[in-house]
Amino acid sequence: MRKLILCFLAFISIILIYKFVYLNPRNWYDHYRYLAQSFLAGRVDIPNLPTFYQDSLEYQGKKYLPFPPVPALVLAPIIAVGKNTTQQQISIIIGAINAILVFLLLKKFTKPISALLLGIFFALGTVAFWSSVVGTTWYFAHNTALMFFLISLMMFKNKKDFVSGVFFSLASLCRLPIFLGIIFYFLELRKQRGRLISFLAGALLCIPIMFFYNWLRFGDIFHTGYLEIYKNYIEIGYPISFLQSIYPNSPNFGYFDIRNIPLHIFTFFFLPPLIKGGVIVPSPYGMGILFTTPLLLVAMIPPFRKGLEKNLLIGATLIALVDFLHYMQGWVQFGYRFLLDFLPLLLIILALRFKLKIFYILLLGISIAVNFWGVNWGVKLGW
Repeated sequence: MRKLILCFLAFISIILIYKFVYLNPRNWYDHYRYLAQSFLAGRVDIPNLPTFYQDSLEYQGKKYLPFPPVPALVLAPIIAVGKNTTQQQISIIIGAINAILVFLLLKKFTKPISALLLGIFFALGTVAFWSSVVGTTWYFAHNTALMFFLISLMMFKNKKDFVSGVFFSLASLCRLPIFLGIIFYFLELRKQRGRLISFLAGALLCIPIMFFYNWLRFGDIFHTGYLEIYKNYIEIGYPISFLQSIYPNSPNFGYFDIRNIPLHIFTFFFLPPLIKGGVIVPSPYGMGILFTTPLLLVAMIPPFRKGLEKNLLIGATLIALVDFLHYMQGWVQFGYRFLLDFLPLLLIILALRFKLKIFYILLLGISIAVNFWGVNWGVKLGW
């Protein structure tokens, strides 16, 4: 009972912090809210989407979103009850839930006090902070994916493999790159055939569901609409990378292209803030974890111990590889938002290595301080 009360108080505290730092949210780019309304009306197109919203496409005279459906399905019952509920309101609630889930998950790998500190680190010292506070479409997908991915890992640790697989499917149907994380589960279970089959029975459900959703929209199980969105950005000459903001004549690479990998790696690790008028401000193209989340570097320093650590690293690397191939590294973001796809796996490595020593606490404090700075600037800059 005491643990439940403490978790509830922590949950409320995080919500209040998230709400306080963004008192008057703009509540725009809430594509999933419009999609949820369409689902409630029994349709998969989105006729009422504002005309200035990006990332939509037309097919046979109807407007669609390329995104997987689960974030909208999460919203649908909520807005059915509270029609004025905003996507941002749900985002901060899910963000607070995720922080509690991180604590409960990491408590299985480290001491409770370390898990608590790392839960605070996740909530206030990583890009999850900005993602939860702003709650726009792309971040909302990350938040819901995180929630399901964390639950999947918890269920997996408890040997509830089919349930873990189902939640992994839900995470993948929020953010498709997460599906490559299936290799982590496979490596952990490769010598336990019964458990592996049970997990896969749940984890592979996302494939027929996504195929069916594609068929409902476009009559083609492999057509998502993402390629059309990419072409739209290219045609309007949008500067889709920090490199093009420096060198406007830099070429555009393909939708999934190995030439995008160095741009992502630089953004992920090293992209610095900007200096404007003598003031240091975050770059809208993101900032590297060297500046924003230095504690996480602890999870990426070799060597990696054979077994769990290596399996976690392989799973995280495969998810990251899909993200790194993507043509865009993110926009109007504090930090690097694609990190959220594979962050749960890195957090477990961090928990295995974290020590209650001044060096680690200092890195945690720096991460939190920088993220408060960045989130406040993001709000001020109108992101």
